[in-house]
Amino acid sequence: MTVELAQAVLDVIGAYFALGAVFAVVFLSFGLRRLDPIAASGPLRFKLLIAPGIVALWPVMLSMWLFGGARRET
Repeated sequence: MTVELAQAVLDVIGAYFALGAVFAVVFLSFGLRRLDPIAASGPLRFKLLIAPGIVALWPVMLSMWLFGGARRET
């Protein structure tokens, strides 16, 4: 693996988590209320506890936020 390729991979990973961090702030402020009103009214320490998971799984959380979290029956 070349240094340039390794740097490109790290840049992509960094961009993914940077977008996730921005999304987590917005989601915890506005989106959590739509998916789970009880969790939205939880204390700050709870929101800080779930924030790393939201950062890591932000594409999944975004789709749940946009589509209402409804599960598709197969």
